[in-house]
Amino acid sequence: MFSSVFLAQTGQEMAEPPPKRLAYMALHFSPYSTGLSNAPKDLPEGSILLLDDSMPPDGHDPQAVTSQLKQLVDRFSPHGVLLDFQRPKTDALERMVDCILEALPCPVAVTKEYAEKLSCPVFLSPLPVNKELKDYLSPWLKHGVYLEIAPEALKITVTESGCTTVQIPLVTDLPLEDKRLHCHYDVKVFPDKAIFTLCRNRADLESLVHDAKKLGVFGCIGLYSELQC
Repeated sequence: MFSSVFLAQTGQEMAEPPPKRLAYMALHFSPYSTGLSNAPKDLPEGSILLLDDSMPPDGHDPQAVTSQLKQLVDRFSPHGVLLDFQRPKTDALERMVDCILEALPCPVAVTKEYAEKLSCPVFLSPLPVNKELKDYLSPWLKHGVYLEIAPEALKITVTESGCTTVQIPLVTDLPLEDKRLHCHYDVKVFPDKAIFTLCRNRADLESLVHDAKKLGVFGCIGLYSELQC
């Protein structure tokens, strides 16, 4: 179903044969040196390398990090490198991003907080289930987009005093479908409120990926553990 999606795996999850499109997501800043740790030992050509900041950088050397990334790129010829930096932006990480962008010969995408002042591709978080794909992508299409995809469900409660939105576990068998939002939904109306339940399931994600490609998205990335058939 998701043959065109880059399926993200850790080193422990990688098995033979690998997914048709693989995203290696276990690359971190090293707790023991000024470079990187947990680099892949093997990677199919055309995969994606994800570097995240789950281990916050602390005195890491941009040149050392960039050199290790370049060695991996030269060895494995990946489709691209995604810098999945989710922590608050710092001057040190900005210098790291600039160094990587200047040195690597393959596409490098950054999260939108970093992309605002750059011309490189952007790695966008999953489309919120209550937003339209075209509106979500439009500010970034000129950069080029890699889009994370994931199942998601929301409960939206509307009352006289306003609206509250909370994430909930995935819901099955919702009777209505909204093709614009790529989701299924249900509405329950009470005397004092209306409750909208929205869920983007695997089938909805398939249509989202199809439309994202039509809009020019470079690639969609999802967790193997969520999307494996």
